[in-house]
Amino acid sequence: MIYTITTNPSLDYTVETELIPGQVNRTRSEVIYPGGKGINVSISLQRLGQETRVLGFAAGRIGQTIRDLLDDLGCSHTLLELSGGGQSRINVKFRGAVETAVNGRGPDLGEADMAKLLELLREVGTEDAVVLSGWAQSIPFYVSILQQVVATGCMTVLDCTGESLWQCLGCRPFLVKPNLMELGALFGVEDLDETEGVELARQLQHEGARNVLVSMGRQGAFLLTEEQELYFANACIGQVRNTVGAGDSLVAGFLTGLRQSGDFGRALQMGVAAGCATAFDDWLGTRENTLALLEQIRVEKA
Repeated sequence: MIYTITTNPSLDYTVETELIPGQVNRTRSEVIYPGGKGINVSISLQRLGQETRVLGFAAGRIGQTIRDLLDDLGCSHTLLELSGGGQSRINVKFRGAVETAVNGRGPDLGEADMAKLLELLREVGTEDAVVLSGWAQSIPFYVSILQQVVATGCMTVLDCTGESLWQCLGCRPFLVKPNLMELGALFGVEDLDETEGVELARQLQHEGARNVLVSMGRQGAFLLTEEQELYFANACIGQVRNTVGAGDSLVAGFLTGLRQSGDFGRALQMGVAAGCATAFDDWLGTRENTLALLEQIRVEKA
């Protein structure tokens, strides 16, 4: 089982419009999806044939709608009702000449809520994987989650940024997945190239990361393994329609490839294919589109 943790899920209200500030804007199309990085990973995993379950929190009627949408998709979940009440957040995504997003803050987590999620995670076993991704409302809570699941010997994946990532590296996660810009921001460096990115990935390993997967948008991705093996993969050629969730699909594809083959190169190939499938789609990429893109991706070992 691959568990994903989304502490602050959302309804993503996505509209297509040319957004003009100061005017009433009309949409050309609109759709509502369940949102949150962990949820995106689980839906992508499910589409790739992996057994997965979303864990996290939801609040109020908006939270119940998130659960209902996951049920409609057949995506297994346990989203605990927050004790403090309130409503889960709504994110608004504008698609036009330029992508724009307004993300809600969401309700606060209480100590009792955190304890309930840690109790849920007691079912995690050695053969499982846990993906912890997204903005941390409580960095100590993220650390507590990782400390508990790492003790089981399961695989841990961390996809967060800034201080959240720094504080969690001491738990020695199996995989961390920044993009190139996020990796540079961790070290106060702008406009990284691949060579600089690899060196900073090594710095993350010195701080505790075991394997580092770095997405680079149109330039593809690279993977630096715990054994200091370095793999590069190109991105596919296609029309980018959507960037939301592409990194989450990359994580899902990577885990799928690794579980199916046990080979890091194959895992990277599957991950980049899944990420590109999402970038070329209106939402999260399908299994069929992911498999169709595999042959475009060349993985080279440096």
